[in-house]
Amino acid sequence: MDISEFSRLDNKSNYNRHPWETSRKNVLHTFLKKSGIEFPIERIVDIGSGDSYVIHTLLEKDFANEYFAIDTAYTPEVISQLKTNNNNSKVNYLQSLKDYEDNFPTDKRTLFLCMDVLEHVEDEKIILDFLKPKLTNQNYYFFAVPAFQSVFSSHDVLLGHYRRYTLNQLNNLLLSNQFNIVDKGYYFTILLLFRKIDKLLKKDKEASIDNWEEGKFKTTLINTILTIDFKISIFLKKIGITIPGLSCYCLCKK
Repeated sequence: MDISEFSRLDNKSNYNRHPWETSRKNVLHTFLKKSGIEFPIERIVDIGSGDSYVIHTLLEKDFANEYFAIDTAYTPEVISQLKTNNNNSKVNYLQSLKDYEDNFPTDKRTLFLCMDVLEHVEDEKIILDFLKPKLTNQNYYFFAVPAFQSVFSSHDVLLGHYRRYTLNQLNNLLLSNQFNIVDKGYYFTILLLFRKIDKLLKKDKEASIDNWEEGKFKTTLINTILTIDFKISIFLKKIGITIPGLSCYCLCKK
């Protein structure tokens, strides 16, 4: 979740999805399809759902029977606009994990998404402690975070990030909080290379994902490059080679 997403809610006709957004969605779909999870699962809960783009792409493909989007920025006004933007879909919008726990207690098999969220909270245990009691129902958890503190920059500050992680750090954090890790790795190697170059040249980005104004050709080109990059990393991982990327992930089950 990046709070900048909410600046465009009332102007959906002018949405220009940043290639990172669409490619990140494709990464998630790929990992879920090869995860061994039996879909449709009973519930999907997207923590830090932002403008609810990702969860609606899962809804469109019938990944679950019920859908919940949770974000601290969901005021009544924001929720009303999200419902309008998404044709009053069956996604349930909530402002906090406590709202979910208090109003929708369940033993239903659930996939919790926590993509690009942990870096936004000063203490990750605020989220992880909530999830730990849910570790007895054969649920799944997909965590993704930005990788490598060495490329932390003013762009991270702009997005409200406290930190970046290595895969080992994310792995150890989740293990220490009683998660069983099924799969893990990095993605977007080429973006890490570009970020390292920017860091070397002391060139920090000042733009966020909400103000992408490039044309269709450049957007398609970047999406294609990121797709190829991701497919290469998947192939290398199959033969036992893990290469670093700008993001890392862990899929967990308990």
